[in-house]
Amino acid sequence: MKNQIIIGLLAALATGLAIGTQSTLSTRIGGMIGNFRTGLLMNFAGGVIAGFFVLGLTFVQGKTFWNLPASAVIMLLVAGALGILIITGIAFSLQITGVAAGLATVILGEMVVSVIVDARGLAGEAPVPITWTRVAGLLVIVLGVYLILPKK
Repeated sequence: MKNQIIIGLLAALATGLAIGTQSTLSTRIGGMIGNFRTGLLMNFAGGVIAGFFVLGLTFVQGKTFWNLPASAVIMLLVAGALGILIITGIAFSLQITGVAAGLATVILGEMVVSVIVDARGLAGEAPVPITWTRVAGLLVIVLGVYLILPKK
């Protein structure tokens, strides 16, 4: 069990490093071509790359790859649309706040949603109650965001 947690934490750290790198790139690109175009084109580029993977998996797995419940298709469409908003929002907001403060605030938003999702059991797991320690953790992140903001 501990090995699984360590592997999960390492995967989360790698994902965080990827998000930081992608956010920096989208901020730079947003400054060059505009935030909305950055959001659309970055997601399009990711879609093209994903399309090659889908083609490969379809070749390997056949039609079974496409057996998806209707509810999953709807969630995929919503998540894809949110991806466009996320990239656009990062390209816009990090130009104003700086990468560190902007990503800290993004993480704060993620944590607020995550605590609510956990508390309601919306991710398919048993609900995790909101405790004072969880609220204190969110407040520590709020303090971290405040401390990391550029003092201009």
